[in-house]
Amino acid sequence: MIQTFKNYQEKHPSFVSFDMNNVQASSMVVIIPVFMEDKVRETLDSLCACQHFEGNVSVFLIVNASEKAEGDIIAYQEKSYHNLSKYISSHPQISVYTIKAFDLPKKHFGAGLARKIGMDLAVQHFMQTDNEGGVVVSLDADSLVAENYLSSIQQFFSKEKHKACSIYFEHPLEGEEFDEEIYNAITQYELHLRYYVESLKFIGFPYAVHTVGSCFAFKALAYVKVGGMNRRQGGEEFYFIQKLVQQGGYGDLNDTCVYPSPRISTRVPFGTGPSIKKLLDEGTEYLTYNLQSFIDLKELFDQLDNYYQISEEDYQSEILNLPGRVRSFLLNSAFYEELKPVMDNCGSLEVFRKRFYHVFNAFKLVKYINYTHEYFLEKTSIFDAAIELLELKEVDTDDLFEDKELLLAYRKIQKQQQ
Repeated sequence: MIQTFKNYQEKHPSFVSFDMNNVQASSMVVIIPVFMEDKVRETLDSLCACQHFEGNVSVFLIVNASEKAEGDIIAYQEKSYHNLSKYISSHPQISVYTIKAFDLPKKHFGAGLARKIGMDLAVQHFMQTDNEGGVVVSLDADSLVAENYLSSIQQFFSKEKHKACSIYFEHPLEGEEFDEEIYNAITQYELHLRYYVESLKFIGFPYAVHTVGSCFAFKALAYVKVGGMNRRQGGEEFYFIQKLVQQGGYGDLNDTCVYPSPRISTRVPFGTGPSIKKLLDEGTEYLTYNLQSFIDLKELFDQLDNYYQISEEDYQSEILNLPGRVRSFLLNSAFYEELKPVMDNCGSLEVFRKRFYHVFNAFKLVKYINYTHEYFLEKTSIFDAAIELLELKEVDTDDLFEDKELLLAYRKIQKQQQ
């Protein structure tokens, strides 16, 4: 398997110069991109406050900058690199390494490329230490972690079947660090994230997982098998995690917690920071996807077996049984042409059931959701949509009157899921 690591390294040369021989042999590497950050030490202190765990952990701080960065940004990053290089871990099993990644190509510059640099270095480390079971963890420079964070990750991956996971998270909903408006906004946004995933679970979609950049981990072998992290600007975690999910062995790690910051940010095109900024700028409630779009799609998934080895003529007849919005999407996206190669290579219904979702995957689902909201449905307030979903699932909502109460209910539901 180490040869697999070597093959990956040969295809993906490093963007940076860093002597990996100075890194202590570790069973886990935590990757943290650092760009114009002022809370990194708090994140590191949080990691160093973790309870005892087996083996050693290395933390790679990827201090990055674009080749087109302005002088003040370069100066800030140089100072960050200098100061963080002096950080001394207070935990005997944790070592922190500061890696300078300047002059990165502007076309790909962003958190995704910084994560990729760190993750590729982690693969190199595990290859050099002959550790094919090494674990890579993605964290952000403004996120705190629970005391059992590292030990829980280690325990999760001690099971051979586990290849990757999303880690449970909770944004802070109150405090003195931010204005009340920001806490209200993050409450709505996190509720949207949980409502979306819960809607996917309700309709039986097998890839219903959270894709938060600071909250996932994987075995290095799984990383190289899917071709590693991409370099796209924005949404990189979504695309990468979906590749891991389709590989199999993906799970939810719910017995620990990451606490991401609710801060405003415009450094990425979408995600937490831009969503919070938009909510504050517009002064409105968060609008999410209409639940009806998921209910409609559930009919397709429930009738999945009817499409096994179906001819194009019968397919045209079969989709008449679906809601018009779903039928319109399937016809306009030429879905049958995508599905046919899968059908032609499925020797059984059981295989077809799995491979169907390789075609109607998370990317296709997002396209469907956007299509239905562009042509047929209006978005709705997150509170109304989230309440409606719980009622559809026959969950008691009589005592839920505010966004925060509703979010806490969703947190409880998802934290208990396996």
